[in-house]
Amino acid sequence: MPSGAGVIEYRGKRGLVFRVKYADADGRQVMETVGRESQGVTRKQAEAALRERLVKVERKGWRRPARLTFREYAGEWVRAGPVKRGWKPATPVRYRAVLRRLNETFGAMPLVAIRPRDVAAYTTAKLEKYAAKTVNLDLNVLADIFKTAIAEEVAETNPVSGVQRPKVRRRKWKILTPAEVTRVAQAFTDGQAQLIFLTLVLTGVRRFELQALRWRDVDLVLSSIRIAESKSEEGERSIALAPTLAEALWQRRRTSAFRGDDELVFCHPERGSRIDHEWYAAEFRKALKAAGVTEYVRPFHDLRHASLTNGVVAGEQPLELMARAGHRSMSTTRQYLHLAGITFPEKAAALEQHLLAGRTFYPTEQVSADAAAPEPLVQASAHRADVPF
Repeated sequence: MPSGAGVIEYRGKRGLVFRVKYADADGRQVMETVGRESQGVTRKQAEAALRERLVKVERKGWRRPARLTFREYAGEWVRAGPVKRGWKPATPVRYRAVLRRLNETFGAMPLVAIRPRDVAAYTTAKLEKYAAKTVNLDLNVLADIFKTAIAEEVAETNPVSGVQRPKVRRRKWKILTPAEVTRVAQAFTDGQAQLIFLTLVLTGVRRFELQALRWRDVDLVLSSIRIAESKSEEGERSIALAPTLAEALWQRRRTSAFRGDDELVFCHPERGSRIDHEWYAAEFRKALKAAGVTEYVRPFHDLRHASLTNGVVAGEQPLELMARAGHRSMSTTRQYLHLAGITFPEKAAALEQHLLAGRTFYPTEQVSADAAAPEPLVQASAHRADVPF
């Protein structure tokens, strides 16, 4: 064992603590805490940890990571994301919102000092203020930061691994029926809000995709729109426009003060800036009330779910549906389909024809002797030689 390396026992207020001391490949002294006796750590485990560190120094030239705070490293991580990891423009915006929450707890802490117990405490504290889905997003980002830190050799372990995640309750989606869609569309008092609603239910685009849509992406000759800004490569797609929607978009471009190719399709009526989603949400809620829809409906995501679900009912094929949704796999698309209580009579008839080849069946019943003779179980006129009935 190299000179100066060894296991050090320290007895403090929390009991016996095992630490290891050694030099890295540059000769710098390193002192690490392995754990406390009260946590089940023994001297034998500390000695094993020391041997592991010495092997890394000798064979891999391991060097002690720079003592960065979480705020310093996470800030560089999000700045480098678009170049190093090919993020879409909207991704750093979303991640910075997450980092504001993470920095409240971890910002001043050394990156290498963050432990699973710290992450567990963060989870418990944030669940008192935020929904489980939000906390899970925070943990996902934190895990990605440490994954990169390990690859760049500024951290050794990922403290998020093994931490129990909060359970996200499955949302109850409100899927508007065709009759409700018609009533709500007619109830809007603002023309642009009405057109936004029609675009959402007839295309299934995401909120930020709709907000980023520009006239150069709308082809009114071929009746299609191109989604150029999305969360993934699969999200960059073209979507066919229904005739009613294509005509409505043409009328909007003809009358809008912001009709240039680089102008936004849906925008502030005076400034041409990106449409305020809160404004649309308020207009949508007024239309729901006027249409007599009393259940809570989310103004964007519920309409995306409704569009894809009703697409299935209208006969849209799985691959067509997945392409329109901009999903990478059908398993993701299935999460958007809510078919309970919806029947497909034409599909039932097609299955019957495929399986029974038009034969008619009646239930077998016991009849009295003087009753009329029952009809044949199988109609002879529908006979097919290849079916053994």
